[in-house]
Amino acid sequence: MSTRLKALREAAEGAAKAARDIAEKAESESREMTDAEKVAFNAELTKGKDLVEKVKAARADDDLTREVLDMADAIGPAGPSDELARKSGRLPLTGDGVKSLARNLTRASYDTERKALVSSGARITSLPLRSGVVEMGKLPQSILDVIDSEVTQPQFSFLRQTVRTNNAAPVAEGATKPTSIYSIETVDSKLTVIAHVSEQIPEYTLKDNRNLEQFMEVEMLYGLRNAIETQVLSGNGTEPNMRGILNTSGIQVQAFATDKLTTFRKAITKIETTGYTASSLVVRPEDWEAIELLTATSGATDVQGLPVNTAARRLWGVQAVVSNALPEDTALLLDQTALALTGDAQYELKWTDAISDDFLKNYVRARLEGRYGLAVYKPMGIVRVDTAAS
Repeated sequence: MSTRLKALREAAEGAAKAARDIAEKAESESREMTDAEKVAFNAELTKGKDLVEKVKAARADDDLTREVLDMADAIGPAGPSDELARKSGRLPLTGDGVKSLARNLTRASYDTERKALVSSGARITSLPLRSGVVEMGKLPQSILDVIDSEVTQPQFSFLRQTVRTNNAAPVAEGATKPTSIYSIETVDSKLTVIAHVSEQIPEYTLKDNRNLEQFMEVEMLYGLRNAIETQVLSGNGTEPNMRGILNTSGIQVQAFATDKLTTFRKAITKIETTGYTASSLVVRPEDWEAIELLTATSGATDVQGLPVNTAARRLWGVQAVVSNALPEDTALLLDQTALALTGDAQYELKWTDAISDDFLKNYVRARLEGRYGLAVYKPMGIVRVDTAAS
């Protein structure tokens, strides 16, 4: 039996007992109920009937929850095991990923074994990592959908390539072999806590509206995702911020050239001439709009027409991702292997009334947080693109 159902049953029983006591008192004194007693009796009776209906609804919710959890247990977990989560994958913080996380958080609220491991009111859920690419037919909605993810310790180090000079060549017998230069530096970093707290919510509003809790969790996941994306793109590296892609030394720069279409094509050439593959293009909405609205007289190539696949959101064959978190007149072209989002593979969602005088006023708030970092392994596999003349 859930805590909510138990509380409703106790309240209904209390109302029934109060009404019964009023009636029995008048009966024991062999008299009719007074006007005041009738008012009190009717009030308790109405209250009891209302609570009985809520008990029925709560019992139905409990039954449905048990059925869903039983079905989930029978099918098995939707995401990878804890061991698989330790491997690189995708971090689904958009679309189906947000829904999956919300389901995990909701399941955690009913999982008594998991709740016993954390403080009262807290829910910890594993960070689902996808080992494959975005499914066919599903467009990536964020840069977080197109870069790899890795589970790390709070303090971590990674190797960054700073120089790559390939000197491999045919060698005559007895001749000295050429030396190739692959310079590597060790970068020390740590995970950054990214979190936010909801405003006050009346506790009874939360209890009486069954979908409100899930709505709040999904909205807070969306807000957390946006904050992570902003840090990944443009964090300045000053505590407590991450050092984002745009503030990482060694990335390439493509200046604006003629128009957006020409500029992006030159950026692809720039990344390919250094031996990398252009796998994702991150652009602002207004820049992608400008690309889609190009006509044969304003930027299309004479031979091919427009190299834009609007349905698949591709430009010159490269997957495009729209982001509001980029600075204006800026885009990014990435080789997927050049970087990874790091984290500890957990979110913590906590509902509490232990803030200010919330307990005295029957208010609760939600807090959602996680720890994240960014590892840029190959800066030359990233190009910052200027989408307008400076």
